Amino acid sequence: MKRNSIKKVTLDMYIEQMKWSVWFIGILMAVYIGLNIASSLYNFSFVENLLAFSAGSSIIYMFVIGIIAGATFLPQFLKLGVTRTHWFYGTVASAMLISVTLPLIFSMFAGIEYMLSLLFNLRVDVSLLNNYFPSFLLYSLNIFVSYLAGWLINVGYYKFNWIIGFIFIALSVGLNAVYALIWGSSIITLYSVKIDLFDNNLEAAVPTGSSFLMSALGTLGVVLVTLFIIRSLTKKISIKIK
Repeated sequence: MKRNSIKKVTLDMYIEQMKWSVWFIGILMAVYIGLNIASSLYNFSFVENLLAFSAGSSIIYMFVIGIIAGATFLPQFLKLGVTRTHWFYGTVASAMLISVTLPLIFSMFAGIEYMLSLLFNLRVDVSLLNNYFPSFLLYSLNIFVSYLAGWLINVGYYKFNWIIGFIFIALSVGLNAVYALIWGSSIITLYSVKIDLFDNNLEAAVPTGSSFLMSALGTLGVVLVTLFIIRSLTKKISIKIK
């Protein structure tokens, strides 16, 4: 029963939020194609790789839907007999699935873009191919952490008043600052710098010289702290009747 409840929350939230994501993906691709056309006509440069182009926008998008989704679905699930615990784990699982799905979708379109560039001699930045798997991992981590940041803010405002809600904005910003500090400039350069996952000399990607895996462990710490705070706040959260 527990597994079924968590699975239900995961699938329902994943499907609903991916419906929202269809609009995001469509608009982003339209903008990208438009910029491609404009760059050829007016001779200006921009990120000529769909996957890298989508990275920044996906971070913002996941932050926004984290704020929207947050505790919004909780009352509906409680009416269906789902516990707060199962809702929490289901929400985490759905966020993880979305964080993998979005870069997969953009990777697929980037692959199509690359094949078209070979056929029609289009300009495409292929440097990402030198470092695809760690770049994909960092892409997923970035948007997952961003989702959690939005969720934390939503829960803070939902549980408390708007004044205390500002504290959760500051807390969210602080946790994201720690995350950015862990990765340093690699959040940007990893999409174009070729590295070895087990190389301990990554000054080009991580200013501290820490390995990619050490940075990933630091990220795990930020994620666990954020989830612990959210779980603590929602364990006995009161439901607002509208």
